[in-house]
Amino acid sequence: MLQRARAWFYRLRMKARGIQQVSDDYRLLKAGQPLTAEGWKVPSAAAWQHREFERLLGDVRSGNPRIDFQIAAEAIKATGHDNPRIIEVGCGSGYYSEALSLLLGRRIRYVGIDFSPAMVSLARAKFDEGEFLAGDACHLPLRNECCDILLNGTSIMHIANYRAAIAESVRTSREWCIFHTVPLVARRETTIMHKLAYGQRVVEVVFNQTEFESMLSESGLVINRTFQSIPYDVSEILNEPSWTVTYLCRKR
Repeated sequence: MLQRARAWFYRLRMKARGIQQVSDDYRLLKAGQPLTAEGWKVPSAAAWQHREFERLLGDVRSGNPRIDFQIAAEAIKATGHDNPRIIEVGCGSGYYSEALSLLLGRRIRYVGIDFSPAMVSLARAKFDEGEFLAGDACHLPLRNECCDILLNGTSIMHIANYRAAIAESVRTSREWCIFHTVPLVARRETTIMHKLAYGQRVVEVVFNQTEFESMLSESGLVINRTFQSIPYDVSEILNEPSWTVTYLCRKR
């Protein structure tokens, strides 16, 4: 209750000061409302997200990475690969291409894919060490088993057809899949919400933990390790605690 009150007062202060939140106005999806992700394609949303992650990337450069950046690198290290081919689905403006190189201490073989052409354009303009493609996580423009590690980079939560996205991750990876920063609840069934992200309306999925882990198993994956990731509290909407986990999975 105290945590909810603090969150409410924080949003009230931000609105009073005219400051718009990166993520705001969470609402349960009602019957008939569109399961849209088109907001990610809006250039202003891409530019806003890029500015936010530029600041976070600066923290990585200065040796103070946020926990989710640390966890992504730890999960990759835990595969035991010295020089894996990594494909990130939901790469945004490409910040992980640099962050992972810094945290792993070497250049990496990296391809980033994003649903938003505006995000991909920013990635190509900013980062020259990776390759960036526009593509749908549910229909990846990739051949079978084309990478060592398929990193779903905090994007499964924004994909309404998440089962198809998991299946595509398995199809395109030779060995490992990482589902990074997956929002979870313990009791409530998997729930689709919508919210304002960088000023645009998008879908957000919070998974029942048992359901999500069953989906991974049904898709032919074995959970190798889990990592607690960045805090995520939408208890005000879902009426129970929520958190995030990064899953390192191996193909069965």
